[in-house]
Order: sequence, then C-alpha cells, then structure tokens
Amino acid sequence: MYNKSFNRSQPAEGKTPLKEKWSNFFSSSGSIPPVPLPAQWLQQDSSQQKERTSATFMAFVDAIIPSTLGALDLRLDEYVIWSLDHYVSLEVDWGVERLPLSIPVSQLLDVAALQLLAEGRANSPLDLTTYPLGGPFSSLAPTDRIWAIDLLEQDKVDLEHMPAPFRNNSGLVKNIVSALHQMVLFGYYSDWFSYGATRLANPEDRRVERKEIVWNQTKYPGPSYAYRAFRGYLVKSFQEGGESQ
Repeated sequence: MYNKSFNRSQPAEGKTPLKEKWSNFFSSSGSIPPVPLPAQWLQQDSSQQKERTSATFMAFVDAIIPSTLGALDLRLDEYVIWSLDHYVSLEVDWGVERLPLSIPVSQLLDVAALQLLAEGRANSPLDLTTYPLGGPFSSLAPTDRIWAIDLLEQDKVDLEHMPAPFRNNSGLVKNIVSALHQMVLFGYYSDWFSYGATRLANPEDRRVERKEIVWNQTKYPGPSYAYRAFRGYLVKSFQEGGESQ
C-alpha cells in the first residue's frame, strides 16, 4: 500500500486532447521538440487508451529484462498492469482505497519520455513501428527508456504535467517507479508465466499449467520445505561428572 494523499478534486486526465496536451508540454517547458510530434501520437484518442497502456508497459518490461526469454517474452507487461490495477492502495480523503493505476502510470512514463525529448537527451531516433499504438515512452529506444525512467527516479520531471494522482507528488512518483521495478523482477523470478491461462485470475484461482521456464534457466530447485540443517549431535544419555554418550 502506498500511503500518499490523493485529492479527487484534481482535474481528471483525458479531458485535454492529446495533441493539445503534448504541444502544451513542449511550449510550457520552454523547449522546442528536437523532432516534430509524430502524427500517430496526435491522432490517438481516449478509445485507444487500453492499447496505448499495453504498448507502454510492453516497452517498459522489455527495457528492464530484454529478450530472449526476457520479460516481454513471458508477458510480464500483463503482470504489471494487473498488479497496478489490483494491488495498489492509496490514502484518499476518506480513507484508504484501492485504485486502478495502470493508465495513470503509463501516462507518467509518457511524460518522462516527453521530458527527455524536450531536453534533447534522446540518443536514438524514435521507433514508431515496434509499438504503433504506443505513445512517447514506447517510441523511445530501450536505452532511452531507461534514461526516461531515471528522470522520474531523480525527480527531474516537471510534476505539474503529471497525471493524477501523481501531480505535484514526487514521493508517490518515486514509490511507484520503485514498485514497477519490483513487479517486473517478482513476476519474472516467481515464474508467473507458468500459470498459463489462469495467470490473470485472482491468486487463489491460479494453477500451474506450464513448465517453469525461468526456474529451469536459473537452475532454481524450487521451494524448500524444512530442509534439514545441522543442529548439533545426537545425545543418547547424560552422565553427571562424565562424558555424554
């Protein structure tokens, strides 16, 4: 649970058209974008939000654990999205509430990517073909995605442009970025993909349907159930003033 206050009176995301929002970002940052904004970014609308979110997290997990048999091969983008929408709770005005965060977190990554572009720090050309329905973050080269994530970790992104509930809340931004790394690694090394068709079910309804891939790769023997350990020597009897047998 992330114990950060969230005021529902903050403006809702998605009210401003993407073309206007991204153009405003560059104008307010005082920077001229190093490349024209791609037309496919400007033509996206709210009906494509699910596809854009999916593309963003596919790009994220692939940057953290690249192929082959990396995070993307094991569909850990689905794991991260599911976890963000089911496991994260925030403190709101009237208590603690579980909120779906996959969409605002994907927008958070897009803002970081735009910041990187506005500062002219992207080292590679944008790739608009790998994730055609994605946004700024998924269009970055993998190494540039890492630099965009670093901007968030170092608190070097304009917090005013963040989506709710991250706007002007640097602590929550850092917490969620740290959690993203943990989610990818946990999903990978727990062999979440081996749950097969049940991997997106509630935990109590998941069943192992595939052979463990990562465990076999790393030669992990599996959980240890009370393996024996040395706890001393077996004593048959005690003798006062003498040696034990």
